[in-house]
Amino acid sequence: MTMPDERTRALRWAGEFLLKVQFGEEFSAEIKREVKFILRHYPRDFEIKDQARFDASRSTSVWEQWLGPEDSDLR
Repeated sequence: MTMPDERTRALRWAGEFLLKVQFGEEFSAEIKREVKFILRHYPRDFEIKDQARFDASRSTSVWEQWLGPEDSDLR
């Protein structure tokens, strides 16, 4: 079962991967255009972290959360 902090991490990692593809030399212009379009609507790192903190603050149970702070965000 995926936990809220794991969903947060997966979203963050996906965004980082898309950025690498967008600026990587080994990808075609067509792929870079598609990635650029996707990133226009993809949440920024700080937005993901803010939403994770918000979800955690309003939920009494980890099972009610969609996103949750990663361990490094709890410090």
